Amino acid sequence: MGVELPSLAAVAVLAVFAQAGIWLDGDNLGVPFGVCLVTGAVIASALVRRVGLWTVAPAPPVVFVVAAAGNAAWQRQSHRQSWWGSSEEFAADAVPWFVGGFPWLAAAVGAALVVVAVRMITWGKQKCRSSSTATAADG
Repeated sequence: MGVELPSLAAVAVLAVFAQAGIWLDGDNLGVPFGVCLVTGAVIASALVRRVGLWTVAPAPPVVFVVAAAGNAAWQRQSHRQSWWGSSEEFAADAVPWFVGGFPWLAAAVGAALVVVAVRMITWGKQKCRSSSTATAADG
């Protein structure tokens, strides 16, 4: 049947790809970030167990929000600035990440949904039975 990851492991795969894209792109969040995010969403959706399909498919925005907030905090700390004193300071640091990443988030969720649809269609065509149960042909 192949490798099937638990939901949390598949989301972790997606997070690794998203963070790799952020490291490749820096503050711009252009094509390298988008390719990494979409690739991570496709791989995570393809490898997750069937029960976790609907957990992994909508996960790219959540993973991105966590990664963007973490990277904004990391940059703030690396520039020796104080921690955010107000939500306005956080918004000023984080909103450019969200604006730059939104088109790629939509593409990643769309690609993940395509993988989910393909897996659901092919799932119905597979022979699903336990080895302990007999079919009508077996007697």
